[in-house]
Amino acid sequence: MTTAVLKNRLLNLTERAFKEEDYGAPNFTAFVRQYPDLIALDESSMPPKVILVGDVSSTVVSEATVAGRRIRPDLWAAVVDYQSGESYHWNGSEVVTGDAVENDVENFPQIPTVSRDEMRDWRGNFATNFIAGLQDEDEEVMQIRRWHSDFLPTKELPAAARAAWNDELKHHVIARLADWFRDQGLTLPIDLVQQRPQPRRVVSSETAQLRELILRCVRAMTEEELRSLKLPPAAVLRAVGH
Repeated sequence: MTTAVLKNRLLNLTERAFKEEDYGAPNFTAFVRQYPDLIALDESSMPPKVILVGDVSSTVVSEATVAGRRIRPDLWAAVVDYQSGESYHWNGSEVVTGDAVENDVENFPQIPTVSRDEMRDWRGNFATNFIAGLQDEDEEVMQIRRWHSDFLPTKELPAAARAAWNDELKHHVIARLADWFRDQGLTLPIDLVQQRPQPRRVVSSETAQLRELILRCVRAMTEEELRSLKLPPAAVLRAVGH
């Protein structure tokens, strides 16, 4: 729930008597931060959200398949990068490599990277389950079998299978991380699942030249010509910031 909803519930439960100031907090967000063992604060959205710490792992699992979201890159690499031979460790806030921690493993526990055999098992289980409802002679079935047997990259899967595999792999990674953080007595990072960055819009040289030409024309127009100018409504809305 959002911080606003939680505060409203506290007010209702206390017959409007609840005040953050009574707990030494200048505002409700500061009040929530006083109880990290009980409540996790997610400030990636507005208003911020609060999550019961015991429910964090189930929450991020449910969000892992939401369109446009991804697992935090450093934690993702720590689990799936079985090819480089690199070791990955947790420093309390982010992942660091083995070179950064040297022999201080007690203070920087190692995150369990999946092995090649484990990854093959994950892929094999996915392939078996996905093709169960398809005809054996389908080209998609042959592609999936080749992807599994030859350990091909994800891009070699059919489109529908590719999306399903990406979702399943995210669930595997999250479950592995949730188990490890719990076994270490650590809190699973609230930003484990993140909004995927939007690609930057690239303006072509032709578009830029056309825009510059239009601006020159506008600067040279008379008042009457400006008043007769017709602009696309969508462009107007973007220009005024709506």
